[in-house]
Amino acid sequence: MKRWTREEVRALADRLVGQLERWHVEQNRGPLARLRRGLSETTRHEASFVLGRLFGELAVNHPVFETVAGCFALYPFEKPPSMGNFGATMRQTMPQEKMRDENEPHTRFRRLLACDSRDDICQHVRHVVRLAKSKDALMNYRQLFMDLWWWNDRTKVEWAKTYWSVPADATDFSLAGVGAPVEEEPVPMPE
Repeated sequence: MKRWTREEVRALADRLVGQLERWHVEQNRGPLARLRRGLSETTRHEASFVLGRLFGELAVNHPVFETVAGCFALYPFEKPPSMGNFGATMRQTMPQEKMRDENEPHTRFRRLLACDSRDDICQHVRHVVRLAKSKDALMNYRQLFMDLWWWNDRTKVEWAKTYWSVPADATDFSLAGVGAPVEEEPVPMPE
């Protein structure tokens, strides 16, 4: 299995999103429609045809290519915003009063952070992009590609910092309490 560098993955993201933007600007609806249909498990093969022609075997049935391409086709931007990661997108989907409410569970976002695998996060992101579209939230598809490709605890922490507006230099920020319930310490038994 090939070990990818950050630069190589960034180049893949730029190439994919650049082509998607060109199709959007040119109003080339055929490939975008196939990519959109690729978001459904029953018509997933539609995206494989388009992605395979662009990237060969690498992109066929690859969850990151399918997710980013399909989500762009569902909710395109002509020019990528210079915004941050998907945590910023999720923050825009939440009403301000809920972001300030200490008792708000932030269930949808916590569910994203609880995803353990690339396949799992890709499935969840597909649903959240529909919400982002309904709220006109900004998307950074190049960064989303990179984050899904390297899905790990570091990416989760970066999304969480952005979502909850934690300063970038906060070093003690962790995912404790996000996703799976935090284990409670046992209560000492009386003697």
